[in-house]
Amino acid sequence: MAKKYQLLKEQISYSISESGLDIGAAYFILKDVMNNLEHLYYAQINKECLEEAQNKAKSNPNDELNDQTNKDSE
Repeated sequence: MAKKYQLLKEQISYSISESGLDIGAAYFILKDVMNNLEHLYYAQINKECLEEAQNKAKSNPNDELNDQTNKDSE
């Protein structure tokens, strides 16, 4: 994992230095890439949380029914 991390980092640095772009352009390109990665990251987290909640509901269907019954009786 650490080896892949270092390799990706070096490839990005090399690509930036060889691109011929000024540092300002490279900055905004990387900023856009990071924004996209952030959206993908949070989408993955939401997907995993949703799947976990669905799996929990499937494994304990009576728990939701009991929770709803308890709310109705209050």
